[in-house]
Amino acid sequence: MAIKSSVFGRVELSGKDAARFVQQISEAQPNPLALAALARGRAISEKVSKGEAFKMKRMAVS
Repeated sequence: MAIKSSVFGRVELSGKDAARFVQQISEAQPNPLALAALARGRAISEKVSKGEAFKMKRMAVS
């Protein structure tokens, strides 16, 4: 396996894994659901820091 780590050391990628990691970091698109969750969380954080009340919206489960 190309991943090496220990409790006291770092993680190292080599070969194809390292190239794929660099490609993923530079070309990956953000997950739209994660961005939406981040926006909701920031809005709630803003209200909490101002001492305002907020109401959680329930998401429909399909």
